[in-house]
Amino acid sequence: MHKIFLIIFIMTTIISCSQTNNSKVDAQKAMEEKYPNIKIDSIEKVNNSFFEIAIQDQLYYLTSDFKHLIVGSVIDFETGSNLTENKMKRERIKYLSKINDKNVITYKPDSTKYILTIFTDTSCPYCQKLHNEVDNLLMNDVEVRYVLFSRNGNDDDAYADMVSIWCSKDQKDALNRAFDNDFVKNQSCQNPISDNYSIARDLKVNGTPMIFMENGLVIPGYVTTDKIMSILTDNISR
Repeated sequence: MHKIFLIIFIMTTIISCSQTNNSKVDAQKAMEEKYPNIKIDSIEKVNNSFFEIAIQDQLYYLTSDFKHLIVGSVIDFETGSNLTENKMKRERIKYLSKINDKNVITYKPDSTKYILTIFTDTSCPYCQKLHNEVDNLLMNDVEVRYVLFSRNGNDDDAYADMVSIWCSKDQKDALNRAFDNDFVKNQSCQNPISDNYSIARDLKVNGTPMIFMENGLVIPGYVTTDKIMSILTDNISR
């Protein structure tokens, strides 16, 4: 805790002494001169004190006098808002919006209040546990959108199973049976599983299940319905 406050104090001191009128173009030029081999995805001027720089989905903060490059989360000292996490949530929403509704398996409640997008793998035991929560989630007006995602790429048995599930006449029944360790007939057809893998990489999905809320907040791993509902009600106003 002392270390955290020390970092915040040092950063506050750096920022308070670094206000200049340098522009995004100036920041881009300074970064390219210092790190010519690094591809910069974006630069945004947060305020007169520092720039937010995205490099390979990692955020950095460059003080506006170009003397300090900071790695880590930036907290608005007055509001307590995590500026870094807010940026990451916006990025997640952007990537989630690329998922076509036709490329997910959806469990809809009678009345939808919340929507969860879940990257799942039928070979994952904790995905199976989470799937057992689906009925409870539906009773709490939560829509579940499953994105079938093979953690180990497109060459393992789980990938073949998920292709078969996708190509089944009744996808939800096939998915239910797969999570119950029941037989799913081998099938093949045009499917989104490979595209899902690419989107998962953009979203930094490195394990399953991975739950995404509509506002870009992430819930990693298996979580009970009660815990999910607590997180939803705390973070999404309806």
